[in-house]
Amino acid sequence: FDGQASVFWEEHGPCYRCLYPEPPPPGMVPSCAEGGVLGVLCASIGSIQVNEAIKLITGIGEPLVGRLMVYDALEMEYRKIKVRKDPNCALCGENPTVTDLLEDYEDFCGAVSEEAQEATLNATITARELKDWQDAGKDVFLVDVREPAEYEIVSIPGATLIPKGEILSGEALARFPQDRQIVLHCKSGVRSAEALAALKAAGFKDAVHVQGGIVSWVNTVDPSLPSY
Repeated sequence: FDGQASVFWEEHGPCYRCLYPEPPPPGMVPSCAEGGVLGVLCASIGSIQVNEAIKLITGIGEPLVGRLMVYDALEMEYRKIKVRKDPNCALCGENPTVTDLLEDYEDFCGAVSEEAQEATLNATITARELKDWQDAGKDVFLVDVREPAEYEIVSIPGATLIPKGEILSGEALARFPQDRQIVLHCKSGVRSAEALAALKAAGFKDAVHVQGGIVSWVNTVDPSLPSY
C-alpha cells in the first residue's frame, strides 16, 4: 500500500543506482500477477509522474530531483526523503564501472536463480516441440504455473493450473505423476524455471519447461489466442 516517485536527471542530481546500488537477487522479485497490483495506487503514483514530466517539459516548478516522494495509501500520507549523489556509485560516481548499456537487458530483467538456471540445463523445450509432442500423442502432463487470473485470460489446451507458489511450498507435489512426462510453462519462462528447480529437487528428474512460456506458444503455435 505504498509507492515511490522521483526524478533522476544525471546533470542535476543522483541517479537511480545512487538510490538502489544493486538489483535484488535473481528470482526474488515477484511478477505483477504474483505480487498483485492495486489500481488506485498505480493511479496515484502515475499522476505524480505525469505532473513531474509536465514540470520538466515546461521548465516550471521544482522537480523531484534529489528527492524521493513516498506515498502511504493506508495512512494517506506523503513523505519526502532527500537522496544524495553517491560518490562511489557504479554509474555516476567519481570512478564509474558501468559505462555501457546491457546487451542482454531482457535476460537481466527476467533473471532466475542459480538453482533454476541449473535445473533448466538439458530440460528446456520450445513451444513448437511441445505441440509436436501433443500431436504425436506423447503422454504429457502439462502444468501452467501462472496465477488463476492469468489462466483465465489465455491457456494452452490440456494444461492443468498449479500456481508456482504451491509447487515451491510443496503443497502441490502430490498432484504430479511419476509415470508421465511433466512439462511446465508460465508466461515467459521465468516462473516455470523456478518451479522446475523445485520439482527436480523433489525427485522429478525428467521434468522440463517451455522456453518463452505461453508468449512463445501464441507467437509460434497459435496466434489466434490472446496475449497480455
